[in-house]
Amino acid sequence: MKKIVGLSICLLLILALAACTEDVTVGSGASSASQTESSSKASKEKIHKQTKLDFTNTAAGQTTKVDSAEIKQVSDLNLIDNEMDQVDFVLLIHMSVSNKAKDEATTYPSQGHVVLEDGTQIDGLMGADVTVDDAFKDGEIASGATKSGYVLFPLKEKQAKQFKKGAFKFDVIAGDEMLTQKNYSVAIQF
Repeated sequence: MKKIVGLSICLLLILALAACTEDVTVGSGASSASQTESSSKASKEKIHKQTKLDFTNTAAGQTTKVDSAEIKQVSDLNLIDNEMDQVDFVLLIHMSVSNKAKDEATTYPSQGHVVLEDGTQIDGLMGADVTVDDAFKDGEIASGATKSGYVLFPLKEKQAKQFKKGAFKFDVIAGDEMLTQKNYSVAIQF
């Protein structure tokens, strides 16, 4: 009987946690999360930078495009970084991969990284492709399909303010018979 009661309580806790979890949108559009700010956050300078990027490369049947980068304050979205700390600012990089090869391609840009001008390496926000609606969904890209979305990189406030240029580094494994791996480095400048 104790096991049944214990399992029931665990199930209720899991359902309650699932109900509290929500997907969010991080691109230039509005977020689906609440936009309220505390008085201490309101006193902080709002940081928002955008730039267009014009990167396109076609290799082994895949066309990879990176068309924009944006630094945005996201403390209201309750994102957690890879060290389980709250994320207050993110670098959003919008990209797409189109697969024209006969087999599926794979890419995991959130496992890529950004290198800042001072040499600091920032790893992608792991799991963002699950919790953020418009995040690039890592993994397989079927033959004839295109995936697009944002890759998220957590930034500290100082990094967000001082970011002027850097490089986004990731790879795509093509859907050709050679399993061609293409390593990309995309320059970002605000």
